[in-house]
Amino acid sequence: MNYIKQYEQLKELFDTDQEKIKIPGSQTIIRNLEFLSKPDLPYATSKGSVGDNQIEENIKFRYPVLLPHGKVQNNHVILYLHGLNERSWNKHLTGAKFLAEKSGCAVILFPLSYHINRGLPEWTDVRKMSGLLETRKLKYPDVKEATVVNLALSERLTENPGRFFVSGHQSAMDLVCLIKDIQSGNHPFFESGTKTDIFAYSISCMMLQALMIVNPDNILSNSRIVFFAGGSIFSHMKGVSRYIMDSIAFESVKKFYLEAIRRKKTLTAGSRSGIPDSAYGRAFKAIIAPDLYQNIREKAMKFYKDRLMVIALRDDKVNPVEGIRLAMGENYFHSRNFKMVHFPYAYTHENPFPVLYRNMDELVETAFQSVFNPALSFYAR
Repeated sequence: MNYIKQYEQLKELFDTDQEKIKIPGSQTIIRNLEFLSKPDLPYATSKGSVGDNQIEENIKFRYPVLLPHGKVQNNHVILYLHGLNERSWNKHLTGAKFLAEKSGCAVILFPLSYHINRGLPEWTDVRKMSGLLETRKLKYPDVKEATVVNLALSERLTENPGRFFVSGHQSAMDLVCLIKDIQSGNHPFFESGTKTDIFAYSISCMMLQALMIVNPDNILSNSRIVFFAGGSIFSHMKGVSRYIMDSIAFESVKKFYLEAIRRKKTLTAGSRSGIPDSAYGRAFKAIIAPDLYQNIREKAMKFYKDRLMVIALRDDKVNPVEGIRLAMGENYFHSRNFKMVHFPYAYTHENPFPVLYRNMDELVETAFQSVFNPALSFYAR
């Protein structure tokens, strides 16, 4: 396998508008299926803007399923989740194909709410975003890392930081619906009792951490879960990035949730402060700061300790190792299921496997294998 060549091939082939995609030189087939979300977003709508619960792209969308040998081979599927502010599946297609072909399991790439193909087209319109970016820089002259890439998310979170929780909550509830459909046999591809494992990258690990604590109807009780470059306690995350969000947005979000949890504010309709007093809201509070709700985190980690693998990037600035350590606890941090990797080239959290430099083919390939081979072995245990 050559990671960079596979990346380029899959990037050219992939299109969510196609019902079925055949990959030359492979028996794996990609099928795009429709999903209908049932959002309950009263806190995310801001006066003067399009109501978040009226964004059709976020409600009805397609998600890809990779089928090795063109069909479901066993009662086992891996759900693959992405990071914050991602607008395409490009950088994840190679990993998903690797897991599908090496495990023989179907792999589902499932988009978080308002991400990938669940956002408004204008959010990726470079011409429109360029003009709005200049306006934002005039409004916030001290802003750092403001770009056309992160502008839409930065604007939305600055306007209403409550969207961070609401978006994650909707993503979690969508995931619950998908898993229940799979496990009950209501999915078109899978029989009742199908085992559902998960590969989560970056911010999807945070969403999943809260969902693991709630574990509605025990849907995750038999799942094996892998975190890659994620799992930090929220207070230690550093989300300022030209690819994620700018400094004004990040400080707004961080202040919003740290103040909300320490003041014990509850999110209510029309409110711009607090966290809902719900099962998921209470679980979300447990991953905000290391000194709060520690017993809830520790109880969850004890329950999942043998079925969770965390693969951390040593030099990760967004999800730092120390933040992961605080979230997972010392016992887990020193267990065989915690793995720290480091690559012999300049990598970032957002781009661990760079594809622009062909003279690095072998190095990137080795780095990729150091992450996905352990994950593959973990699912097979």
